[in-house]
Amino acid sequence: MLHDQLIICLATVSWDFLWQRHQELMARFAHANNRVLFVEPLGVRLPKWEDRKRIAARLRNRQRAGKRGVRQVMENVWAVDPLVNPFQQVTFIHQSNVRAVTRQLENAIDQIGGGTPHIWTYVATPLARNVIAKIPHRLLVYDCVDALTENPKGVFAAYAESEKMLSREADVVFVTSPKLLERQLPLNPRTYFVRHGVEYEKFANDDLTEPAALAPIPHPRLLFFGSLDERVDLNLLEWLAARHAEWQIVLMGVARTDISALKKFRNVHFLGQIAHEDLPAYLHHCDIFLLSYVRNRWIEHANPVKLHECLAVGKPIIATPMPVLDEYRDVLCVADSREMYEQGIVDALREGENLTMMEKRRARARENTWDARFAEINAVLEPLLTRS
Repeated sequence: MLHDQLIICLATVSWDFLWQRHQELMARFAHANNRVLFVEPLGVRLPKWEDRKRIAARLRNRQRAGKRGVRQVMENVWAVDPLVNPFQQVTFIHQSNVRAVTRQLENAIDQIGGGTPHIWTYVATPLARNVIAKIPHRLLVYDCVDALTENPKGVFAAYAESEKMLSREADVVFVTSPKLLERQLPLNPRTYFVRHGVEYEKFANDDLTEPAALAPIPHPRLLFFGSLDERVDLNLLEWLAARHAEWQIVLMGVARTDISALKKFRNVHFLGQIAHEDLPAYLHHCDIFLLSYVRNRWIEHANPVKLHECLAVGKPIIATPMPVLDEYRDVLCVADSREMYEQGIVDALREGENLTMMEKRRARARENTWDARFAEINAVLEPLLTRS
């Protein structure tokens, strides 16, 4: 197991954003007595107006970090949010960014004890690749969790070629879906499919108090949680809300797209972003979980982190199609049309509490804990560590 080392993680999310694979794995490396420098997003595209709240939050984090530039977010984990000029495609700006970010990371490394790091990256921009090249390191790991080139918001024009180069340069590549494996394996034979996990005991705990924010909302409660952005099929949710005033659709997460059409429905409830430690209580006091995504190439390569969290709770899941869900059809409903999606909800509500199905769902979640994923990753890294 990787222990007593320095790890630089180039992330695509801020540490304080929705808790997911980035934080789960880095927290476990930290528990193994590694020092982790968590580098918050360097950017994969030009910012847009809807990014303003996220940018404001990052500026507040920079203020908290103060002159040192780093802030400690948990034991053995420090976050740094480098200043980057967003116009990265301009050559001289790119070169300036590389020098500035490299200098900021070198300073941060010194502040947390120094050493030659392993680099674990979720991002493959030319900026990230060139910064990696400037920092002497041991292992280079590319943890590919999304097909960013298929993002409807777009990425920098050079991203696709830069990602191919990074994949070839990496000592190991991890991917989170079969479609990502198809993309990455031809570029690097040391590519491994490692699913997302779940903190099973936390999410399977049935003895959780109903959150105050849910109390005024009648049952049945249909829950979607996560970023409300271009990936979410908001038209489907609007259609369901219009047809079933008796269904209460609960939405939890940051809105990163126009959701005004949903706000006109009295049976649609926006609770905002919920802290990850509070999430299990909200899930346990809702009735059905909605995985409602648009069908495009971005989603075709996706694997929702929330999948095993929902399975651990044990309640019905109604999903729109995505390849990664095909092997889960025995424990959730995959609906190919909005009418089938509606019928899936009707059937789940009619079925009520099915203890046999609940246990079947939980059994699948128990097979996919974050600790199991972490052990799986370390088994791949172990021989590479000996070599490095």
